[in-house]
Amino acid sequence: MADRETLEGELKRLNAMVDEAEARLGAHSVKPVLMQRLFELEEARDAVKRQLKVLSEKDAQGPG
Repeated sequence: MADRETLEGELKRLNAMVDEAEARLGAHSVKPVLMQRLFELEEARDAVKRQLKVLSEKDAQGPG
């Protein structure tokens, strides 16, 4: 598992990519490929969030 700093950087990058993908979506006639890309980015972002949560839980348990 990656370290916290790496995961936080990845989360920031993915959030920016999600924001960009959302901005590219039009109000009408959304292209399926754009929606698929948005879903993939959101899934990747959620995976990083889960990894950060696991790290936080391990930190809270202390050494050992």
